[in-house]
Parts: sequence; structure tokens; C-alpha cells
Amino acid sequence: MSTQLQDVRRLENEFADAMNRMYAVGNGLARMRAALEVETSTSPDSWAAHAPAVPTAPGPATTPSVPATPLPEPATAPARRPVDLRRPEPLPSWWQREGAVTRVLALAGAVVTLIGVALLLALAMQQGWFVPELRVALGVLLAVGLVVAAHVVRARETRAGRSSAAPVAIAATGYAAGYLDVVAVTTVYGWVPRVGGLAIAAVVAVSGLLLARRWDRQLLALITVLGATLLAPVVAENVGDEVSLFVVVLSAAALLARGDRGWPMLALARTVPAAGLVLLGVAAENADDGSPSRVAILAAVALSVLALVGAVSAARHRRDDLVGSATVAVASVALLVAFGVHGQTLRTTGFAIIAVAFAVALAVTSRSPIGPVPTPLATTIGAVSGLSALLAVTSGAPERWVVTGIILTALGYAAAAVTTRSRVTLWVAAGTTVVASVAYLTHPTAYIELWSARDHDATTALLDSVLAGGVAALGAWGVDVVRGIPAHVRRLARVAALIAGLATSAVAVISLGLLFGDAVGATSAGFLAGHALATVLWMVTSAWLLLHGLKAESRRALSVRLGLGLAAVSVAKLFLFDLATLDGVWRVAAFIVTGLLLLASGTAYARALERTRAPEATA
Repeated sequence: MSTQLQDVRRLENEFADAMNRMYAVGNGLARMRAALEVETSTSPDSWAAHAPAVPTAPGPATTPSVPATPLPEPATAPARRPVDLRRPEPLPSWWQREGAVTRVLALAGAVVTLIGVALLLALAMQQGWFVPELRVALGVLLAVGLVVAAHVVRARETRAGRSSAAPVAIAATGYAAGYLDVVAVTTVYGWVPRVGGLAIAAVVAVSGLLLARRWDRQLLALITVLGATLLAPVVAENVGDEVSLFVVVLSAAALLARGDRGWPMLALARTVPAAGLVLLGVAAENADDGSPSRVAILAAVALSVLALVGAVSAARHRRDDLVGSATVAVASVALLVAFGVHGQTLRTTGFAIIAVAFAVALAVTSRSPIGPVPTPLATTIGAVSGLSALLAVTSGAPERWVVTGIILTALGYAAAAVTTRSRVTLWVAAGTTVVASVAYLTHPTAYIELWSARDHDATTALLDSVLAGGVAALGAWGVDVVRGIPAHVRRLARVAALIAGLATSAVAVISLGLLFGDAVGATSAGFLAGHALATVLWMVTSAWLLLHGLKAESRRALSVRLGLGLAAVSVAKLFLFDLATLDGVWRVAAFIVTGLLLLASGTAYARALERTRAPEATA
């Protein structure tokens, strides 16, 4: 009886499973039919009226003798949303978009009006139209009238519930015209002292840019700053100190109005043209009387500070900002040029001050509460510092100590990277190290032949070799302590430091040989002895690497490879250089000592290898 009951339950389960499959097939057919009707119908909403009802499962059959097992309900099809098959409407042309034509006409009208005002002022002065007082008065009336008209248009649009670019362009034209009047009364007519003219310009600039901030319109600030900056030389009829100071005041007003946060185009507009006018002013002052102006230095310093402050402010607001890096770089170029046209004392002092100032700025902006700033901006600040330091050395150091100064600069940045553990400082140290390495090549190239070695300064070569070895050691240390450096870069840094150490040690040994030879009157013998000792020193280092590699399991492969490679280089130098250059006892000594070191290294390495294998075999 129990066997029959189990058979009945099994059959009921199979029946239920078959019913579920039938229901699934029915639901699938219904969905396919609905989809086909949607594709053929003209109205996307008509599919619901023609879709068949989904069949429902009837109750399971029961027998009088055995109670029926309830069947599981079939899975219902998910609700299907209507598919909108209508074609998307094509995008309207640019001139059909809301406000596009108004913005284009407003911008074009502002530019044309400003050019017309500038040309009118220039032509009036050339032709003698009106008296100067009337010209300025008409300019002031035009500026005030345009600003008032902008407020009127803005108020009407606000009451009508719309907004356009027309009041923005009108107001920007008015404020730019006001700036041009200030430039005229200050630089052309000389009615107002330079300080007073800058103060008036600052008042006009702040009022105009505050209005742009109140209306939250970057276009207003952009037209205002660009118009006044680019047309100021037209009104003043030259570029010089007055124009440079004027555009710096304008840049400061633009920074105070917004702080470069969210208005990247304003940051470029207030920095790039101003830097260009400062450079043109420097060139103009030099062409006039040959004596560079120190006012340009003041303008360039102020512009660089404003660019740096604006870039840091924008970086705190937006982490992916790249405009700040560009403005700092452009302003720094103007600053370096402003100092570079002066005499050696002021030029060197200025470059050194810039290097220290930007190094301090990098340290301050790399940590809280101001930083950390984005990597591009920090890299720009560090690059300006490193470049300024190198320029200070090359322009101010005596010719004999130029290479020494460059190496000292690289040493200082390498030490700063180790101390601060800053990745950006490490990059700056790497850049200065590359320059120092190129400058240091004058020493090893001079020691290839005896005649050039005699004329070379062995004292500076010895000092530079010691300093360069320190740069290599600190560079490798900095790569180890700075976080985020990949493992393969760390290995490459160690290998590069070892190669640099070997090269500098060889130059140092040869320099000592030359100095000792000069002291005893045997310069040639000192040169030959130095080369022989350099080969022996490399071979000793190779043996140390081979034996040291067996002690540290993690560095065994690298140390052994470096040791074998250095042994190969030593033997190559012995046959390719020492054999042709050395003579007499020094050639014999170099070959004998190197050969003995090779034999001793091989024997010691074999013994050390057996000692390391013995504990492993015992284990």
C-alpha cells in the first residue's frame, strides 16, 4: 500500500510539473503575440487592447481515495511597459535654441562697442576733437548710461519671467568703457597720479565684478576683464609700467569677485592677457632706454601671487581643475622674464627668492589646512621652484662652480623629498637630478684622455663627485620612503643609484690621483694610477655584491645580477680602456689585481653558496 501511495504522489508531482511547463509556453506565446501587435500597430498604446489574457492554472484533479497534493502556482510574466516607437525629434539648429541668438548678438555688440569707444578716444586725441575734459566726460556718461541701461533691461526681464544675455553684455560694455576712461586720465592726460588712477580703477573693477557675482554671470566678468585688459594699450597708445599695474589691479579685482571658484574662463582671462602685457611692457622699457624697469617686477610678482591664490582656491573647490596650473605657469614665466632682464646681482637674487618662495608654497599647499592641492598644481609649483633655483645657480655662480651649484640644488631637493616624503617634491628632485647629471658629465668625459685630464679642474671634479654620490644615495632613499611608488620603480632607482655611485667614485679616485700627481710632479702617473684603482674598486664592489646577495634571500637575485654585471663591466674596461691607456707597472697591476679579485670572488662565492645550502639540506 505504501508503494502505491508513493507512486501516486510521484505521478501528481510529474503532472504538476507538466502543467507548469504548459503555462510557461502559453505565457511566452502571449508575450510574442503582444510584441508583434505592437510592431504592426500605428498607435503605441493600442497593444494593450489586443493583448490576450494570460491563461490561469486550473485546480488540480483529485481522487476520492487519495487527497490531492496542492500544485505550485505557475510563474506569471512580468508586466511589460509600452514601447514608444516614435522617432525622436531632431535637435534644433543652434540658432533655434533658446537664447542662442541673443547671446551671440550681445557678445558681438559688446565687442564692437568697446572697439568703437577705444577707436573714438584714440581718434579724438589724434585729430584734436573736443577738449580733453569733454572727451573724458562723454566717456563717463557713456559708461554710466550703459550700466543704468543694463539694470533697466534686467529689471524688465525679471518682471517678465525671462532671462537673456543682453543686460550682461550692456553692463560689461559700460564697465569696460569706464576702465578705459581711467586709463586715459592716468596715462594719457596725466591728470591723476599713478596711485590715484589705480585706486579709481580698483573701485570701478570691484563694482563691476561684484555685479557679475550678484547676477552669477561669468560672461559679464569675462567681457569686462578682457575688454579692459586688451583695449588698455590702445587708449594709452603704448605698453609700459602704467598698463602693467592697471591690468594687475584688474586681475586682483576679478579674483576678489569670485576667487576663481567655478569660473575657469575668468581665471584665464584675468591672468594670461595680463602676463602678456607685462612681458610686452618689459620689452618696451628695454627698447626705449635700455634700462629695464623694476615696476615690471612688482607687477609680475603681484600677478604671480594672484594666480597662485586663485589656483589654490579653485583647487579646493574642484579637485580636477587644470586651469589653475596653467595660470600659475603663465604668470611664473612673466615673473622669471621680469627678473631675467636685469643685472647679475638682481637677477640671481630674484631667481633665488622665487625658488625659495615656491618651495615654501609647495610645502604649505601640500598639507592641511590649505592642502593638499591636486597633483598637477603641486607639480607646477615645484617645477617653478626647481627651474628658478637652476637659473639662480647658472646666472650667479662663478663659471668654475656652476656644476657644483647645480648638483647642490639637486641635493637640496633630494633631501627635501626624504624629509617631507612628498611625491611631488621627489619628482622635482628627479628633474633637477637629470639636469645635474647632464652637467656632471663634463668631469668623466674630461678623464678619458691624459691631455684633457691635465687641463681639467680636479678639485671641483672631486667635490662634485662627492656631492653627486650624495644625490644618488638620497634619491634612492627618497624613492624608498615616499609612499605610492611601484616596486619596479624602487628597484630601478636602486640600480641607477648604484651605477651613479660607481661612476662618481671612479671620477673621485682619478681626481685624487691627479691631485696627488700634481703635488709630486707626476701628473701622468697620477692619472694612470687613478684609472687602475677605479677598475680595482669596481671589482671589489662586484665581489661585495655577490657575497652580500647570498645573505638576503629577498635581494639575492638582484645582487647577484648586479655583481656579475659589474664584474663584466670591470673586465670590459680592463681590456677596452686600461689596456690601451695604461702602460708600464700600472697596466700590469690592474690586470693582476683584477684577476686575483675575480678568482677570490669566485672561490668566496662558492663557499658562501655551500654554507647557505647546508642549512637548507639539513632542514
